[in-house]
Amino acid sequence: MTISSRKNLFGLFLLTAFSLSFFLGSCKDKEPKTTKVYGTVTIDNAATWASWVDSGEVELTIFPAFSLDPLAGWGEIPDDYFGAGVPGGTYAVGAPYNSQNPVIFTYEAGKSTFDYEIELEPGTYSALALGFRHKNISDPTKKTATLGVHYDNPNQVSHGVVIKVPGGPNGYITIFNFQAPSAITIGAGEQQEINFKADFDFVNQWYQ
Repeated sequence: MTISSRKNLFGLFLLTAFSLSFFLGSCKDKEPKTTKVYGTVTIDNAATWASWVDSGEVELTIFPAFSLDPLAGWGEIPDDYFGAGVPGGTYAVGAPYNSQNPVIFTYEAGKSTFDYEIELEPGTYSALALGFRHKNISDPTKKTATLGVHYDNPNQVSHGVVIKVPGGPNGYITIFNFQAPSAITIGAGEQQEINFKADFDFVNQWYQ
């Protein structure tokens, strides 16, 4: 084989290798990314959890877009919407998007931060919330105490609910009044980091 032929062959080899590398790189760039939210939840008063571990479990859930018709998600319900004299408020009116597969946090002594990851479809979601789901309570309105929700201040706790009961001069008395959750809109292949705080001591108010 002549020197010229060797040079041509070597050049062809380099061209083939470069083309293959470019093709594989392009394929890798086009691989679909998983749509998900992820981050860390910091739980205040985590030590309180120790006396509740046998009563239920701590679940992280994400709720679909809010709607009153049909009922879905987490949002503001007007007074009298469910009937005359029935107070409104802000809370979940439908099951979580991941109700069949919530993220379960397991108690560990001395631990107060928990990492999570939730895969989901592109779209809008009304709330990301951490709740204690009591296994001995059947009333669906009381079964889950919301320990915290994602909202516009990741360094402070909000339980995300406004709860009212009949009474008072204006017809209703507000017993819980917290900042509403922030809606989350996520595109295909997008991955959002969302960190927020919760407070386990809220169970002592919710279940009193």
